[in-house]
Amino acid sequence: MSAGTLGAVAAFAGARWGRRPNDRAALEALQQKRLARFLADVLPRAPFYRDRPCTLAELPIVDKATTLARFAEFNTVGVTLDRALEVALAAERSRDFAPTLPGGVTVGLSSGTSGTRGVFLVSDAERARWAGVMLARLLTTASLRRIAGWGPPLRIAFFLRANSNLYATLGSRRIAFAFHDLLDPLSAHLARLNACPPDVVAAPPTVLRLLADAASTGALTIAPRQVVSVAEVLEADDAAAVAAAWDVPVQQVYQATEGFLGATCAHGRIHLNEDLLHIEPEWIADGATTPTRFHPIVTDFTRTTQVVARYRLDDVLRVADADCPCGAPTRSLASIEGRADDVLWRPGPDGRPLAIFPDVVRRAMALVGGLRDYRLEQHGGEWRVRVQPLEADLAVSVRRELTAMTARLGAVPPLVQVGAWEDTPLTGKRRRIRCLAR
Repeated sequence: MSAGTLGAVAAFAGARWGRRPNDRAALEALQQKRLARFLADVLPRAPFYRDRPCTLAELPIVDKATTLARFAEFNTVGVTLDRALEVALAAERSRDFAPTLPGGVTVGLSSGTSGTRGVFLVSDAERARWAGVMLARLLTTASLRRIAGWGPPLRIAFFLRANSNLYATLGSRRIAFAFHDLLDPLSAHLARLNACPPDVVAAPPTVLRLLADAASTGALTIAPRQVVSVAEVLEADDAAAVAAAWDVPVQQVYQATEGFLGATCAHGRIHLNEDLLHIEPEWIADGATTPTRFHPIVTDFTRTTQVVARYRLDDVLRVADADCPCGAPTRSLASIEGRADDVLWRPGPDGRPLAIFPDVVRRAMALVGGLRDYRLEQHGGEWRVRVQPLEADLAVSVRRELTAMTARLGAVPPLVQVGAWEDTPLTGKRRRIRCLAR
């Protein structure tokens, strides 16, 4: 058994069956222990932190712009941004994602949802640990039995814009991992899936919805045991359609350039991986007596190649309003609402800008009967909505629901323009709601 396989197995066993904190106090004690080791042993190896205080509260909060501008200072292997991009972009052009940097360091690129593509580095050991933890957090007991030798190998179909050694690490003698390149046409994916039906399908919600639609027409004949949503915000209508197509709940993975941040438990609640990460909530004033939404500031004390310390994400997370029935002490979420620029804005009753969060907009659009899909962009005082299908009654209903929603919030209603739907390539992340200009 290779060192990578041993590392993945150890990580899997620890995450699946290892001793876990049974309350919040024990979890925070574990975090502090791991943080102390990270701050003392790993942080000083990155040039950016070499001469800085080694207490978390004294470290600066950083973001994507800072870490890209000073990329070599945030990793411990001396890789420059130009060199990392050279390897990553060559892989994107050739569609061969196997090449690594010296020492087995894998380079990955984010899809650039927020406008700038993130770049990440992981070592062989980190890849193995990621694979073990990911499988431990997601696999059902039935899937685990397949890996253990009950029946044929577990077949996983994974759809993304780009493959990576990180994802290929999931493959083994008992796991048949199949990467589906989103540059390929949907018809090619359907044929490949029908020829070799997977047990697990992991894909962005946009793709899952297309596969579910194909299943409903008989064009796709697979019957997956697990369906996992990745890379985009999973919206309620997509989750319901996919669950209905295969009679299985849709699990979610919350992952970013900054690491594996969370996943759903057996009760369908997203839990942050606080045994692997320290997450400081930057609370957002959202009109509630006690704020319920926040931007996460992430410190990953498991990564040693590229340091993630007090890294502020512009994701908008909404906390659950009650403890999860699963009993885990990690913070659980009601939803991942999107990014900061998914928040819309209108003048409030006092004339000051009033934030309208994506979840509120989604609930309003859910009231529009017959609406299959939509995209809403704010351009100043105008909200441009593309709908599918475009029908006169549906357009009237969209305007009515959005106007009523803003009125309930005490905001000045926008000018709503409704237009025809335009398809987007599978390789692009779906942004249903987006503010382009306040």
